Amino acid sequence: MSKRAKIYEADGVKQIIGEKLKDKRLSLEYSLSDISDMTDFSKSTVINLEKGIATNLDYYIGYAKAIDLKLPKLFDLPILYKLKYELSEDKKNRIFLSKKMRLLYTTHDFFKNNVTVDDVILHFERNKELTRTRKLSIDISRILLNWVEDGVLYIVEKRGRINVYRKVENLAD
Repeated sequence: MSKRAKIYEADGVKQIIGEKLKDKRLSLEYSLSDISDMTDFSKSTVINLEKGIATNLDYYIGYAKAIDLKLPKLFDLPILYKLKYELSEDKKNRIFLSKKMRLLYTTHDFFKNNVTVDDVILHFERNKELTRTRKLSIDISRILLNWVEDGVLYIVEKRGRINVYRKVENLAD
């Protein structure tokens, strides 16, 4: 049994875009065939775009270009911007920690020398920003390993199970 990808749809947005395209087409007195000729889309594709049932954004943009409907006007939509799901507290805390560590990286150049997870925790403890916990240690370790994967840090050495990290220096520096 294959797993089918879930398609995310913003409620009614494509239909509104389709109506804008159709309204502009009618104001220009173009037929469906005219749009088909101007875009090289089939007539049924043009109809599907106007009904808001086409799924490919490129087609909506191609249609808008053909009738000179500027994208800011096309996408000026009454959308309610809210999260579908809230992030878990655990993920919110990880993001908070990532931001704090990013400041260490960018502002304080903390990683220009050899650094371990314990060094990061000690810095936060000295500044009374965070309290040492096993979870904090694990989260910092994950963030540092992600930064290694991203090419921001590299592992200088391993001391048993302890990684020692350092900032990757740009060759231009």
